Amino acid sequence: MTPEDRVRAAAARFDDDRGELADRAVAALVRRTASAGQECATCGRLKPFSAFSPDYRRSAGADSRCRSCAAARRTARLLQRG
Repeated sequence: MTPEDRVRAAAARFDDDRGELADRAVAALVRRTASAGQECATCGRLKPFSAFSPDYRRSAGADSRCRSCAAARRTARLLQRG
């Protein structure tokens, strides 16, 4: 079973009769696997998807900041609050 088949089968459990959810899920998988990674919005470096936390609300399926930049931002905000 290919990854596309697995995604389509999983999405079919929650999908309506038209199959739109499955189509969008497969399209997101294709976009995600076609790219070598994602550029961090903070540091601007191209990093692999494993360097980003998942965020399924975004089209790429990952957070816009890499994990290290997100951690630095959280630490700075905590220090700023006192």
